[in-house]
Amino acid sequence: MRKAIATSLIVILFLPAIQQFTGFPKVSGLKGYFELPQKPKLTVKGIFQGTFQDSLNNWLEHHIGYRPDLVRLYNQFRYSLFDTVAAQSVVRGNDGFLYEINYIKALFGQDYVGDEQVAIHAAQLSDISHWLSLRNKYLIVLLAPGKASFFPEYVPDRYRASEINEQNDFAYASALTDKGVPVIHGNPWFSAMRDTSRHALFPKCGIHWSYYGLGLAFDSLINTMELISGRKWLDFSMKRIEVTHKLRSPDRDLWEGLNIIIKPDDFPMPYPEFNFQKTAVAPKVMVVADSYYWQWFGSGYATESFGEHSFWYYNEQIYPGDGSPPLERKNVDLLLRVLDNDFVIILLTDANMYRFGFGFVEQLHEAIQQHESLTESDLEELQKIISGIRSSTEWMNTVRQKAMDRGISEEEMLRLDAFWVLQNNKQQQKHD
Repeated sequence: MRKAIATSLIVILFLPAIQQFTGFPKVSGLKGYFELPQKPKLTVKGIFQGTFQDSLNNWLEHHIGYRPDLVRLYNQFRYSLFDTVAAQSVVRGNDGFLYEINYIKALFGQDYVGDEQVAIHAAQLSDISHWLSLRNKYLIVLLAPGKASFFPEYVPDRYRASEINEQNDFAYASALTDKGVPVIHGNPWFSAMRDTSRHALFPKCGIHWSYYGLGLAFDSLINTMELISGRKWLDFSMKRIEVTHKLRSPDRDLWEGLNIIIKPDDFPMPYPEFNFQKTAVAPKVMVVADSYYWQWFGSGYATESFGEHSFWYYNEQIYPGDGSPPLERKNVDLLLRVLDNDFVIILLTDANMYRFGFGFVEQLHEAIQQHESLTESDLEELQKIISGIRSSTEWMNTVRQKAMDRGISEEEMLRLDAFWVLQNNKQQQKHD
């Protein structure tokens, strides 16, 4: 009997190693973003300094067999017995509701940027909106609702403030409205629908709006696009709404990020079938947004709604609607991209309004000011620079290579280089 027990224990101890090297049985990976350490290279220097041993130990720890299942078991133990979550910034609320901490801060106004910053952004957006309208182009700001603002009663007591301070989304909505900037304010709208809506507007264990709520928001967006442009763009409707406990991404994204074993007791979620009927030449649209836009863009609905379109994710990466590889925002000509669209849409939830527009508002405002400050002499000089670049085989080859590296057109790269030369020449003239 003792031998059998000892043999069983030895087999159990070797099971992780067997799984690690054979890959059998297959273990599903962990959810969320993290970087696994790379296997270190063996060097004499690394051995004598001890860095190789430390790196190897770290690599073995993260690649041991059954590790994902062991992590899930450990996280479940902490979650069930100590009410502790392993996912960064995730908060376990009452009755099993899950939040992210930034949404709670937004609810209580703990991230308010201040009256001065709101006024600056509102003035800049007013200037941008006016400048675009003169060119038959339009700006719309969609302030998406936040989960904590929609379900405030489930926020745990330890995160509740004694009072609600000035909130970014209400301050921005008021300031933008006063400046005449088209704005859709999600929080009061969704809260007013909460007790009368036929279908859930937010999930219990996810952070983003439901597909039904998404449909309502984009119906309002399309109506606003038509109202301010005076054109009919799209007939949009929702039909055959399936309500099911089989949740689709991202309705359970926070729970999945916890990497625990026992599935939560979610309520059923609605999944409408969206119907699109374009009634005119589809508009070109660029959307500067946070993750709330992924449901629309990633599901292909943006392609059904718009013509050429792009998703400026946190104003860092640009995802073209044609499926081509994403571009780095810093590598493109901002003003050229804006002028190539009919609509510029800024979409963000209340949890991200403390960094309103992710720098896009300031960058576009500055680009417009630089453009408007160009004199006739500057424009003539810019054309001379462009002609000079075109006449230089070596310079044009450099332009072509940079365009390939950045994933942009040759013409856009040419304009970027020419404008840089112009600005650099003007700076040198000031110092001479």
